[in-house]
Amino acid sequence: MKSKILLIAGLLLAALSTALPAQSPGAGRASGIIGKLDTVEIRVFREDDLTTAGQLSPDGTISMPLIGAVKLAGLTTDQAAAAITAKLKDGYLVNPQVSVSIEARVRRTVTVLGQAQSPGVFELPADRQLTVVEAIGMAGGATRIANTKKISLKRRGGTVQQINLKDITSGKTADIVLRDGDVLSIPESLF
Repeated sequence: MKSKILLIAGLLLAALSTALPAQSPGAGRASGIIGKLDTVEIRVFREDDLTTAGQLSPDGTISMPLIGAVKLAGLTTDQAAAAITAKLKDGYLVNPQVSVSIEARVRRTVTVLGQAQSPGVFELPADRQLTVVEAIGMAGGATRIANTKKISLKRRGGTVQQINLKDITSGKTADIVLRDGDVLSIPESLF
């Protein structure tokens, strides 16, 4: 009986340890693709004077001591660390160890309007790209009366593109990667 209780207790502990995420020292920090205007922290091991934290400029750069402006937007945190390491090695430090973390992200969104099951504003994932098909899926898909052959994609700057969802899902045309501020409108079909 005692061995059964110990076995059950062991199984419960194992289940709990896999169900609860472990907290790391930098639990509030994130990795992934760095976006324009995100807030980042750059640390150089044993070089406290080079620690830099702040919001990226509109062109996606941040200014660091010794090396000046470094473009980080569009890079992963690992790629950004490698780029900064290379600049610091070029005449400043022998073996710099750099870490980059994202402290805060600027919210980037796309909007799905019209004949979607759940139209609304959806956040673009920070770690990967989002496509038209995925955004419509996030909105619950098109309604029964939707005209999926005449979906419009409006981009910042006023450009409008007409999309045929069936062409994309059948493989005739490639899916389109969405950008911050894009608006998808799904019209109603005329019977």
